[in-house]
Amino acid sequence: MYIRSWRTWIFLFYVSMVLYLSAQPGSGFSWFSQLWRYDKIVHFVEYLGMGFLLINALKIQPLKQSHWRFAILFLLLFPIIDEILQHFTPTRIPDILDGIADICGGLTGAYLRKYI
Repeated sequence: MYIRSWRTWIFLFYVSMVLYLSAQPGSGFSWFSQLWRYDKIVHFVEYLGMGFLLINALKIQPLKQSHWRFAILFLLLFPIIDEILQHFTPTRIPDILDGIADICGGLTGAYLRKYI
């Protein structure tokens, strides 16, 4: 990942937006109430984008095995950190199934970008 690459900046912006939205109180998501029943799909798609953008940022040069391991580790740990952050946010409820949807989405996005 190169700091001068626009791919890296897009990925970092996306990660910061995910963290920002995770730190917002649940009462700030009244516009989200219609999508609540599709919560797991929203989580999956959110992290599908993250996995895709992560591999996109890493593919500036050919992916090495160590880069791939870093990506997998990040996509496994970041959703857990995200759900823990929600535990400390007012009116937000962490959910293990959300974390599983996040991990599945992230890994799917990473594999899609790796082979596209």
